[in-house]
Amino acid sequence: MQRSAIRDPCIIAIVKVKDYIRTNMSKSGEHSKLIADAAKAALSPIGCTRVGRSRTWISDQGFWLVVIEFQPSSWSKGSYLNVGAMWLWKLRKGLGFHHGYRVGDFVPFMDETQFRPLIEILAAQAAARTMELRDQFSSIEAVSHYLTTATTNLTPWSPYHAALAAGLAGDYTTAHRHFEQFALSDWQDSPWLEAKARAEQLDGLLATPSAFRTALIAQIVECRTINNLQPASGTLEALLARDVT
Repeated sequence: MQRSAIRDPCIIAIVKVKDYIRTNMSKSGEHSKLIADAAKAALSPIGCTRVGRSRTWISDQGFWLVVIEFQPSSWSKGSYLNVGAMWLWKLRKGLGFHHGYRVGDFVPFMDETQFRPLIEILAAQAAARTMELRDQFSSIEAVSHYLTTATTNLTPWSPYHAALAAGLAGDYTTAHRHFEQFALSDWQDSPWLEAKARAEQLDGLLATPSAFRTALIAQIVECRTINNLQPASGTLEALLARDVT
């Protein structure tokens, strides 16, 4: 007499696991698509682009980016929202945040009906924050003023960013002061030492503004290249052509 496979506890357990995985993979795909659709609807019309098939979008401002990340949770389905500025004169592989970060609260995923309107609101918040950052940092002078006068959320890298922004804005005295402050750091890790060496070279070029700009813009282009960004459309050329007398 043939034994019915469905009564085998091991097979029953395997079937249940497969059903669970299949169901959760389906929910995961649905959840990811809802995020992608909401982000596209809110961010594409204001000129943002998606990074591959990831949950990260960017607004390319030439020498800096707005980085928009619909960050997953390690514990449950849903999304956080992070929006901030990344200065492209700091050489690094991978996107990150130099100014700004978390926006709003975590939006959990239960089902499509519950999640869709909430993720659409989160995407709208992403678009609004992107526009705010574009307005706040609409020129190199605005970026320089913010970075050279900031008194909160400072890091050991703050003098570096302030020096480079001030130099591009034509405020060479302020740039030199921040370069000197950055040089006082005693960190010894490789990225830090490389940045200090670059900063020393750029500080030495401040007496020749056109040489400083050429060197710094080459550094921005290098950062853009290693992060697979499209060539900047006119922004960097405009910085290079500025009156430096």
